[in-house]
Amino acid sequence: MSAGNWFHTEQSAFNLRTKTLTTADGDITYTAKTGRSTDDFVIDRVIVVTTTSTFSMIITLPDGVYYGQECLVIFEVEGGTETVDVTTTTGDDATQMTAAGGYSNLMWQGDTLGWVEMDNEAT
Repeated sequence: MSAGNWFHTEQSAFNLRTKTLTTADGDITYTAKTGRSTDDFVIDRVIVVTTTSTFSMIITLPDGVYYGQECLVIFEVEGGTETVDVTTTTGDDATQMTAAGGYSNLMWQGDTLGWVEMDNEAT
């Protein structure tokens, strides 16, 4: 079995999902699932944030589990003057999103570099 096949097999074993977060009753903090056994091998591949009031969102992104793992955070709907902040355990924190249409795409590049923000739009 080649290394390429093992990488594909490992990546396919995870449950990739889109997680939708909404704020209504106050500032919200959320710890993303990155595929560890404590996450039941679930990975929040895409996180969509919808805010319905002036409350902000803080998302914590723990270390990834395989090289090239990605997490896309999208600020879909803004209700007022809120922000979305993504902080990482290791690596780059995402650029703060301040309006609907903002996004940050992060990629796990190992224990030394951690999460690296590949692309963003703060809006």
